[in-house]
Amino acid sequence: MRFIAVDGLDGCGKDTHARRIARLLESKGEKVTIVSHPSNRRFGRISKKSLEGSGKLARLWATVFYILDVLVSVKGLRRQEGTVIFVRYLMGAAYLPRSLAPYGYRVFRNLLPFPEFALFVDIEPAVAIRRIEERDHTREMFETEEKLVAVREVAKSLLSGEWAVIDNSRDGEEPFREAEGLLRDRSII
Repeated sequence: MRFIAVDGLDGCGKDTHARRIARLLESKGEKVTIVSHPSNRRFGRISKKSLEGSGKLARLWATVFYILDVLVSVKGLRRQEGTVIFVRYLMGAAYLPRSLAPYGYRVFRNLLPFPEFALFVDIEPAVAIRRIEERDHTREMFETEEKLVAVREVAKSLLSGEWAVIDNSRDGEEPFREAEGLLRDRSII
C-alpha cells in the first residue's frame, strides 16, 4: 500500500489535484482510493456541519470530529490495497488556534503515519475566495479571506522539507504539470 496526502487551504484545489494524481496512477495500472476529510462518515459529517456554524463551540466540535474522522481513516489504511490518497490530513492542524497549531502538528506528525508523498497545494487567499464563491455550497467558518490569510501563514510555518509545495494560484495546467513533475522526481509515477 502506498500512502499520499494532498493538503492545503480551503479552495486551493486539493480534491482536483488528488483526482488528477489518481488518474495518473490508474493509467499505470494502480488501484487508487481517495479519502477526503471531512469524509461522509458519521464523524466527518458532524465536523462538516460544525464548520458551517460559527463561534468557539462550533470550531471545537469541527476540530474534535475532524480528528476522529482522520483517525478512522488511518485505522483503515492497513486494509487498503494499491494507493490511498488522503485529501486534507496533517495540515488540518493549521486551522487550530495559532498558539496550538505547532503543538498539534507535532503530536499528529509523530503519532500518525507520514505519507510517502505529501503535497501542500498553496494558493493566494484572494484566489481561493474567488474559487470558493464559484461553488454551490454553504460557506464554512474559515472561508473568508481574512481567515484564509491567517491559516495560510500558520500552515506555511508548519511545512518542512518533507512536504512538496506547489502554487495553485494560477489558473490552467501549469500547477498540475508541476505536481506531476514532483511525482516523477520522487518515483511515485
